[in-house]
Amino acid sequence: MPLGPRPDSQAPKAPSWVGFVSSLLVLGGVFFFINSACSRGGSEHCVASTVPRAGASIAIVTPLDGAIISGPSSQSKVPVPVTFSASGVGVAAASHCEDGTGHFRLKIEPVSRPDCGPPREVEFRELTDGNLEITLLLAPGAYTLTAQLTNSESQPFVGLVAVTHITVVGEQSAAGSPACP
Repeated sequence: MPLGPRPDSQAPKAPSWVGFVSSLLVLGGVFFFINSACSRGGSEHCVASTVPRAGASIAIVTPLDGAIISGPSSQSKVPVPVTFSASGVGVAAASHCEDGTGHFRLKIEPVSRPDCGPPREVEFRELTDGNLEITLLLAPGAYTLTAQLTNSESQPFVGLVAVTHITVVGEQSAAGSPACP
């Protein structure tokens, strides 16, 4: 018999069930890896639920709805501290993946006025570090602030929204109507 590899026709064949079992083992290992990563709370492949527990709520604590916030006339923008609270849900960094836990997203929407020309763009701020407060620098004008709690993939929790309306004025516009944002 000659030395060297055998021709394919002489190679032993594995039974067909060996390939099937091998495929099942690989798929099972992939499922186990993804599932265990999510339960550990630290994988980018983890997506926590966006359905809050019954009775969960969030709030914008400050500024109060209808607040008029004034700042020094030497600045074109006024510092506006915003604080949040959450009940029945956890607040953590965006990298934390756990059902019932999320981070805040704030939508800052200037209220358009007919005498101010085209409206300014809406801004979003993600508090990805899990903080419950942020300081905004806003130009004088009226704003609607909308807070949402979002999961580790920035998907909003169902029904957890808080809204407040504020007016920011500089000292020079405090006596009249607010300036255009």
